[in-house]
Amino acid sequence: MKASKISAVVVFACASAVAFAQVPSSGKTREQVKQELAQAQHDGIVPAPKHDYPPSPARVARNKEVHALTKHAGEQIPVQADHHDTVAGR
Repeated sequence: MKASKISAVVVFACASAVAFAQVPSSGKTREQVKQELAQAQHDGIVPAPKHDYPPSPARVARNKEVHALTKHAGEQIPVQADHHDTVAGR
């Protein structure tokens, strides 16, 4: 009787471990999220205050201007996020 209870507990514990092992992942890695944030900063979407969300065209233009001055000073404005943007996200 005692052996059957122990084996039942072991089987239950193994079944629980298998059930938890099959939990799906969140979908994005930390690097993907950092890259998306850098791209959003580059596109002028963030930062945006709570009272201006989604950001207005004027806010997007201003954010792009500030980003170009702070991250790409002396360069032509790049089309995509580049090395300066990825380094800034770290």
